[in-house]
Amino acid sequence: MHSVVPCWMMVVLATAFSLHAADEMTVGLKSLVKGVRGGNQEALAPLKGLHAHKQAGDAVLALVGDRRVGIGMKLRLAEIVADWPAGEGRKTLADWLAKHPACDDDALMFFSGIHLLEARTFFWNLLAQVKGPLSAVKEPERLALAARALGAFQDNPDVVVSRVAALLDPSNAHVMRACAAEALGGMRSPLALQALLPHLNDDAIGDAVHASLFQLTGQDFANDPDKWKTWIADQGANIPWKMLARSDYAEFLKLQKLLKPLDDDPAMAMASFYGLEIRSKGALFILDVSGSMNIDDRIGKLKAQMSNLLTALQNKSKKLRYGILTFGANVDSCFSARGMAVNDEKNHKQAVQFVDRIQAGGGTPMCEAFSHALTRTLPEGNIDTIFFLSDGQPSDGTPLAVLDLAQRIHTQFKTRIHCISIGEETSKVPGELSLLNQIANACGGTFTVPP
Repeated sequence: MHSVVPCWMMVVLATAFSLHAADEMTVGLKSLVKGVRGGNQEALAPLKGLHAHKQAGDAVLALVGDRRVGIGMKLRLAEIVADWPAGEGRKTLADWLAKHPACDDDALMFFSGIHLLEARTFFWNLLAQVKGPLSAVKEPERLALAARALGAFQDNPDVVVSRVAALLDPSNAHVMRACAAEALGGMRSPLALQALLPHLNDDAIGDAVHASLFQLTGQDFANDPDKWKTWIADQGANIPWKMLARSDYAEFLKLQKLLKPLDDDPAMAMASFYGLEIRSKGALFILDVSGSMNIDDRIGKLKAQMSNLLTALQNKSKKLRYGILTFGANVDSCFSARGMAVNDEKNHKQAVQFVDRIQAGGGTPMCEAFSHALTRTLPEGNIDTIFFLSDGQPSDGTPLAVLDLAQRIHTQFKTRIHCISIGEETSKVPGELSLLNQIANACGGTFTVPP
């Protein structure tokens, strides 16, 4: 004979089980948050399967708003949440954003990267409400993030595509132009193609434009606007959209590099620094002049490279702006005030004298150097490229702290960071890239080890 469990008891048991599961999730999320705050990126892994729970959304918001959590961790967090399907987790995030439209930059960065459909109108309003010329905007980073967010939606109407395209104007801040160039690569619209083409050979955003054209079409006509125009005209109204991922372009470049003859490298015939072409409208050179740079006369070779570069820059546009920042015993800037100067004869002489005075000495304060650039040079500098040279590990912080500062620069100002390694120690962790290699990979740059 089977006993029958009363309905009321089944309800009690179900409630008890639900409360136990909720308690377990609460404990698990507390452990996750603690691990992330401690710098353990692997602690984020359980979040991938918690999209259906409000508590997970609350935990994500706590991490995004926590100043102890680095920008690299927040970017990884955004990648995970971007893959969440619809559920209570994403709803919790959408509700929070609706109540906090004036959220800080870290929160805005996070929301711009999670492809949240409910936030589409919010980001459009950020772009649409601007009055007056875009070049006079006081917070260009927020408009840039709005463009980035809208780039996740292929079906943007023409009015949105046109507004994002307006950010490409050369008079606008670099961060807006760079984010717009990338965002248009996600918009399935002939207007996006037409807006990108005039900027194909732009020294600051040309690479991003080329990447977006490849994303949209799967075609590669290099930096030849006429070939692009001919191809687009031939397609008429039947453009065969490909809508590729940005990573597909990166893989394409790797293949092209393997197939490209070494003597066909255009950088060899242009102004270059340790073989890296100076293709920029605003370039900042951050140079390690610590005591270890005396080994094998690394400091002498660095000064020779800079002297040759400064000579070559005399043949480049006077509109080019550049700055030189050294770090060793102190962090010193070649140019006072904002640290950047136009490429004219007066500033050339000042830069030559600054390089001549360089002497190796002191430690390797990478954190101080990047912090100086982040807080004193970049906000008003309109810098699109940083060339970072070093021969060692940081003396004023952990490698993770240095990487986080570099990622913040790249994320906040859309500045690519090329890294030149001179005698840098390899990582002690098998299979792990060196610090400078990690910085270049994370910040859209190239990693170079001179012979």
